[in-house]
Order: sequence, then C-alpha cells, then structure tokens
Amino acid sequence: MNLSPPTRPSDDPRVLDVPVLIIGGGGAGLTASVFLSDLGVGSLLVERHATTSIQPKAHILNARTMEIFGHHGLARDIYAEGSPPANCGAMAWLTSLGGDEPYDRKVLHRADAYGGGDLAERYAEASAYPHANLGQRWLEPLIRRHAEERNPGGIRFGHEMVEFEEDGDSVTATILDRDADRTYRVRAGYLIAADGGRSVSKRLGIRMLGTPTFLEWINLHIRADFSEFVPFDDTVVNRVSSLADDGSLEHCGVVPMGPKQWGRHSEEWTLMFSRPPGTREAAELDDETVVKMVRRTLKLPQDHPMEVQSISRWPVEGTVAEHFRSGRVFLVGDAAHRHPPSGALGLNTGVQDSHNLAWKLARVLSGDAAPALLDSYEAERRPVAERVVERALFSLFNQIAFTAGTGVVPGARPEWNRAQMTALFSDTPDGRTRRAVLAEYFETNRITTAHLGLEMGYDYAEAGFVTDDGTERPEPDPLGLDYVQSCRPGGRMPHAWLRRGGERTATHDLIDHGAFLLLAGARGESWVRAAAEISGTHGPAVTAHAVGPDHEVADPDGVWAALRGHGEEGAVLVRPDGFVAMRLPSASPDPVRDLRRGLDAALGRAVPVTAAPGAEGDR
Repeated sequence: MNLSPPTRPSDDPRVLDVPVLIIGGGGAGLTASVFLSDLGVGSLLVERHATTSIQPKAHILNARTMEIFGHHGLARDIYAEGSPPANCGAMAWLTSLGGDEPYDRKVLHRADAYGGGDLAERYAEASAYPHANLGQRWLEPLIRRHAEERNPGGIRFGHEMVEFEEDGDSVTATILDRDADRTYRVRAGYLIAADGGRSVSKRLGIRMLGTPTFLEWINLHIRADFSEFVPFDDTVVNRVSSLADDGSLEHCGVVPMGPKQWGRHSEEWTLMFSRPPGTREAAELDDETVVKMVRRTLKLPQDHPMEVQSISRWPVEGTVAEHFRSGRVFLVGDAAHRHPPSGALGLNTGVQDSHNLAWKLARVLSGDAAPALLDSYEAERRPVAERVVERALFSLFNQIAFTAGTGVVPGARPEWNRAQMTALFSDTPDGRTRRAVLAEYFETNRITTAHLGLEMGYDYAEAGFVTDDGTERPEPDPLGLDYVQSCRPGGRMPHAWLRRGGERTATHDLIDHGAFLLLAGARGESWVRAAAEISGTHGPAVTAHAVGPDHEVADPDGVWAALRGHGEEGAVLVRPDGFVAMRLPSASPDPVRDLRRGLDAALGRAVPVTAAPGAEGDR
C-alpha cells in the first residue's frame, strides 16, 4: 500500500502527487526506488538519460551491499548474472600484457582480494553474503527491472528535472519529458537527489568539501580476447605497470567484465588509466590517441584485435557534501560523496545511503516516527562518507607509491630504470632480495582489497538515535581490516547462522521489510510479549523471537549467544536497516515501557536514554 505524502491534495490535474520524488536513475536512485516500494512507499524516479549506463563503471559489490540486496530479493539475480566466485577472488600486478624485454609479461605481485582465497573464511564469519562482481552496465538494467516490476509507471527514463521549489509541506518540481518535449509538475513529500550532484545540490548551493579534482580518469570499454596475455583466471582486477621507452612507469587497470565468460576469457574489459588535470594531454586526448596510449602501456601487439565500445573521461576528486539534507531534500551516492574507485567503495556507499534513508522516510510518512528521525540520515551517513573518501584517496596514492619498490626512479635515465627492472626478475640472490622487498610494499595494498572492517564496521552510536547501554565501542582497526562483531547499540547486528523451523537462516534474513527485529534469549518471552503488544496497538511493527532450543528459532552452534552480549532473559532490538537500536541485558519489571523507550529513541520521538534498563544486570 502506498503511503500518502504529508501534502495537501492536488486540485490541479496537471500536478502529479507522490510521496517521494527520486532524481537520478543510477545505482543509488534505482535502489532507493526498490527499497521504498518494498516498504510500501510510492515514488517516482526520473532520469534524464534514455537508458541506464552504457559504461561498465563500478563492478565490485561488497558483502554489506549484497546483504541489503539479499533482503530485497536482488542478490540471487546479481549472483546469477555476475562473475562466478572462482573468477573474482584475487588482484594481480603485471609488468605488461605483451612485449619481449626481460622484464615484460612478469607478475609483480598477486594477492587474494575482496573475500577470495584465504580471505573467504574471515568474510564468511561476518556475513551470509559473499562479494559479487557485475559492472553497472549490466547491474543497472537488472535493478531497473526490479524497480519497474514493483512500481509500474514510476520509473521514467528520458525525463529531466528542470527546476524545483520547496515550501513547508512539499517539494514541487518541473519535469521535462525529453521525447515528447513537454513539461509537467510533480509535488512530492520528499525529494531524493541521486543525480551525481549535477543539478539538485547546485541549485541548493550545497558545497562539496575536501580535495577538488586532482586527476582525470579515462575508461575504455572494449571487446577483446586477452586470454593469452592475462596469466590468472581469478583476478577481479589486473593492474599493469609497464616500463616505457623513456624509462617511466605507465599504469593501466585491466578489468574483466564478462558478461558471458569470465576471468581471462572475458569477452569485454574495462581499461583504466589517469592523467593529471590541466595539461594538454589531459584535456585534449582524442579517442584515437587514447587507444594508442593504452596499447603502448599494455605493450599489446599492434595487430591484436581490440574493439572499442566507448571511452569516458571523468574528474577524480575526494569530496563530501557539506550537508546531506536541505529541508525535504536528501543527497545520496555521488551527489553526497565523490572519490577515486580504489577500494570499490563508491557504488556500495551509495546503495547503503539509500538503504539508510528509505526506512526512515517510510516510518515518518506512516506516522510511526517523528520528523526528527530524518535528521539522523546526515548524522549517521556523513561520517561514513568522510571515512570512505579518506580511505579511497589514501588507497589510490598508496597504489602509486608501492611501485617504488621496483627500484624505478622517476626522472632517472632510461638505462638505469631498465637495469632496475631487469635486476628485479633476475635469478640471483639480489633478484630474490628485490622481489621479497617488493612483496612487502605490495602487502600494504590489503587496505584496499581486504578492508572488511571498513565495509562493515561503521557505527551510528554517536548520531544519537540509539540507546546507549554503557558499554565501550570495540576499538576499530586503523587499517580497516579487522571487524569485531558486536551487539553494542549503533553497530550492525552481527551475522550468525540460526535455525528457524528447522531451516538454516542468517540473523539478517530474520528482518521483515520496515519492521524492527527483537531477538530475545531463551527465557526472554516477556520481551517477545511486549513486542507483540506494541505491534498490536498501532505502534511500529516489531518482529520478535526468543532464541533457544525450545523455540522456533534456535542457536545450535552458540555463535549468536557469544555475540549478543546479554543473558538468557535479555534481548536485542534491531532497526529495519539491520543496526542495533537497543540492548536489554536482562529481564525488566515493565518490558513494554522499556521497549517503547528504545523504539522512541530509534524513531526520533524522544531523547535517547544514556543506558538501557538493567544495564548493570547479567550480560
């Protein structure tokens, strides 16, 4: 059922009323539409382009994003269309794809990446959903199909917002139907700007703060057979650092994109390289020159077929919007934060923005939550974006820096640098020492490819919309590698495998759309009854389970009991987005009152209490 927006009924048939207007049909916008539909909220999405992205663009979807997609019924299709796990578990650095110098076609380094290889066990402990690998060229049409099925007529490509205005009750936008060359007006309760910052934030005067454009990135989408040149079948990214005739190292990413075969047998690829801005090279490289430069860097034979599908150029920056909200307007994805692709953090962060915002809009529109809940979106997501941007920038510079371990010196005579590369691969004690030292350099790249703590470990406690239980936050790993699962309020609910009705199920799969989840201990029936009473008296929906051997939901391995941080008479209250709102360590003389207190804090209806009731009890 669509929820009505808090606006006056339209008395103008030319004005379309809708609860939420979404500007932008990329990954963040399309997922916002899906999430809102699943929450029963009507929306209209408009996208100025006629189609979804023609560029492969982002492709790695991390475990947290796939967990969200699993909750909304998209994960199975993404896994089916994307790369098999066997073809996306490593990253490699190569000296070239071709060439006949003694240092050509060599492997500088190879490492497990993004939950593959030796990382798999650590990632599986944190989530039921492994990484996926599917470029936006194929991912966006998939999400669009789901969005259109759930919201028929509510996804309009080739429609562009030309202006908007906000009053105290609504946002009214003028939309241009580019095919029909006519405009119409839409009045919405709220507007989600998922337009990459092209229009909405500029009209609002919201500045992007941080590091402005410092590189220009060039991506080529090509069709080619690289199977004889790429040595590994499981690399999700191959990075070539080849020695040019002038003695300088030139870098190019070689990324398999499938879409039918994968790994080294992919039919399509993305080739990525960058140039400093402001030079003639950066501003005026025509397509023919770009292709020649890439062939030179990769050292491909001139007669090897390479069919260019498209070439895109885009500025690389490291910025965060000074505000994620202006009245009834919210920024998500690239409209809110922009950074280099290193670490595969951009699309993932945008999807997680939309997920955080969608349930809050739904609860405010339904009347369950106070409008103040919407303040939590910026308070929770902006610190995450700042950390992501910082890491993406550092990862990019680190990837450039660790190639210094080759011994190649910028500006040195070409003969010197050729000698360094030759010595690096020599079968001598010196060569072995050089390669061992180089491996130490490359090991630092795990901050880019194994950052589970960065992907999963963000915490919303300081935003103030959860109930503090007086426990200390686990010290975060400064490298972002390790992730300590905890039921401390503000953190993501830990993953554990439970049994429900005899079937194996993950903790996050127990969350119903738009509902809070309460998981009590084996003797926590009073909390379950309190949740049922609240849900039955026009309060927010709370799905509740006692977890124990004599209940429908059991914890056969004891993993959940070790993670939850409360006794058998306690409980954990989880928000609709999977983050812990309140931990109740023991029984209470008035569980309805105490549970309402936690819900009020989570829904912006009250100032959160400093500690949960009974915090001094058993843990």
